[in-house]
Amino acid sequence: MLKKIHSLLYLFWLELKRTIFKVKYVAEVDVTDNCNLRCTHCYHFHGRDDLETKELPLSEWKKRFINLHKAGIRFILLVGGEPALRCDVLMLADKIFPFIYVITNGTIKIPNEFNHRLFVSLDGMQKINDSIRGDGVFLKVMENYSGDKRVIINATITKDNYQELEDLIKIAKERGFRGVACNIYTPSIGYRGPMFITEEERKPIINELKRIKSLYPTYFLLSKAMIKWYEYPDHRNSCYWGDTVLHLDVSWNTRRCFANADCSNCGCLAGSLQNPVGLIKSPLEMRKLAPII
Repeated sequence: MLKKIHSLLYLFWLELKRTIFKVKYVAEVDVTDNCNLRCTHCYHFHGRDDLETKELPLSEWKKRFINLHKAGIRFILLVGGEPALRCDVLMLADKIFPFIYVITNGTIKIPNEFNHRLFVSLDGMQKINDSIRGDGVFLKVMENYSGDKRVIINATITKDNYQELEDLIKIAKERGFRGVACNIYTPSIGYRGPMFITEEERKPIINELKRIKSLYPTYFLLSKAMIKWYEYPDHRNSCYWGDTVLHLDVSWNTRRCFANADCSNCGCLAGSLQNPVGLIKSPLEMRKLAPII
């Protein structure tokens, strides 16, 4: 308990220092451009389906991470591609950064000794999830992570699957996951394909999120403020995640947010979280969404 209190106070100090001195302490990093899946809604591969890049040696990642730490980064989100393809990079990060989140598709088991928060992607029950992510993915996630308290199920909500969110929460409870959070499908910049969610199409989705929150307040991990963030999706001019976090692709180029996401129609969970210590206003969600300390 004392360690948790100390770590939370440390996060408050980091945020205070960022506010006063503009020193960034949070980074989002692609650890690979490669992935073993090709999910239909993924903007990382939009327009470049044949993307395949050479993996960087661990020695290069060590230099990068040490430099990030020297620059003040203490909280890092590791993404991709599929970051579990580089478990060696994850374990290296574990030695350098105190606070780590990972977003993973769950098909590759991340070792138990990596004791950090895992956001594992599932987009509904088996039939609809596997139609998006590939045959066998749902059962593989269940096999790898059932009972794993590191895991928060992270759904990408679309016009076709939002009514399965309640079933997903029931499965999460049965299988011993920590809870369920969600994004709303975010398109790539300039893309208006069939999955694009209009203002009118967003309304029933938001109503369903509010209904689910009222029914499962401790297992559905969006706060009321986070749902409101999704309700008004144009965050081009003001976003803690986009404006104050360091974003780096695998080539070490900076960007404003994940890959090529369209901030005018945002449904990003990280964006909805805003300030990492802001969840103090929402203790039910903070207890489960907080990094493992």
